[in-house]
Amino acid sequence: MAGFDKDAFWLKILSLYNEAKENNYVLKLDEERVRELKSLYIDLYIPMEEIGHYDDDKIIKKLMTAIVSVYKIDKDTMGNGGEIVQLVNTVNYDGRNMYVRFAKISPVKMRRLELGKTRQQVAERMGYSVAAVRNCEVSFCDLSRQPEKLVRKLAKVLECEPETFLQ
Repeated sequence: MAGFDKDAFWLKILSLYNEAKENNYVLKLDEERVRELKSLYIDLYIPMEEIGHYDDDKIIKKLMTAIVSVYKIDKDTMGNGGEIVQLVNTVNYDGRNMYVRFAKISPVKMRRLELGKTRQQVAERMGYSVAAVRNCEVSFCDLSRQPEKLVRKLAKVLECEPETFLQ
């Protein structure tokens, strides 16, 4: 075990986002889903020779900390420090169910993150500036007020229908 595979854990938490979005950005994970997430966490983070040092409560606490701490550095260009994108605001556990409160992320930014593309890549494929893409990603941007051509190009590059962003 070489260490925590942040990308694999990010992808798992990211896969839960759309489900949470349908429920006001809160996701309730039942016992079975908590076990599945705990198993992934153990596989990625705890060396098997050390598993005996952890009781279930300690693993759950570490899992909750990992979920809240998972982030991605979103870089615009090479050399840019980038912004930190955190998917989860809080995690609570009642002994059976885990409640994960996700951050609200714009549909444009979420789709770009799902595809693993940078703003620079999207901007270049669209023929627009990075700033134009960044502006489309802010949570208060109403894309129905943006030029139709821009929204169509954005949707094409992000491999979805324009309506995805206009809901």
